[in-house]
Amino acid sequence: MSTEEIFIQIILALIQGATEFLPISSSGHLALVSSFFSYTNVAFFVMLHLGSLVAVLFFTRKEIWQLLHFKKEDRKIILFLMLATIPAAVVGLLFNNFIESQFSSMLFLGFSFIFTGFILFFTKFSEENHKINWWRAITIGFGQAIAVFPGISRSGMTISTASFLGIEKEKAMKFSFLLFIPIVMGATLLEIKTGQFNFSAYVLISFFVSIVSSLIFMNLLKKIIKINKFWMFSFYCWLLGLIILASQIILLFA
Repeated sequence: MSTEEIFIQIILALIQGATEFLPISSSGHLALVSSFFSYTNVAFFVMLHLGSLVAVLFFTRKEIWQLLHFKKEDRKIILFLMLATIPAAVVGLLFNNFIESQFSSMLFLGFSFIFTGFILFFTKFSEENHKINWWRAITIGFGQAIAVFPGISRSGMTISTASFLGIEKEKAMKFSFLLFIPIVMGATLLEIKTGQFNFSAYVLISFFVSIVSSLIFMNLLKKIIKINKFWMFSFYCWLLGLIILASQIILLFA
């Protein structure tokens, strides 16, 4: 493995940790950087998400331990998580080829970032006076299903959808993190089935970089939500989306 490829992998690991939990789309950023470096390795990207999964398991360890008590409220939350996982799993399986094809479409990415920005902005006006129930969990799941497409933030869609439904953003954040677990586990199992994993020392370094950066940015998101500034990520998404679209227009007439 060349020094350049090692550098690219570490950069991608940092980006994964930063953008998976901040509501700015890790898939969109990974697609952008991969396109810039002409680097495509689906198995490696799954490894980066696996690093974020380890970080989530650590970050939500108290919630997971509580759920393992299987008391009445715990069983309800587990059911809600299962219901919320179904839409994304179905969309991912049915539209897998189309989804993968959009990773190379800069126009799709540009519009997706702008769409994410609008969703985030309107959380500024949401009211928080409800608890999660079964139909709200399914609705959050549909929000997550939309985010299987690159450029649409999974954390942004799940937290925003929950916020629109009147759920407190901090609780929505924890629910979003817990929802990340089955989705990544499913993707990892599918990748293992293909036998494409590469556990070289350099890949493992990127894996650990993904864990550390994920933990840092999960804690950052928690602080941002506490001061009610979640909606401000909309400006970043709009700016990035417009830059991508403008670059495509320039290339078209160049």
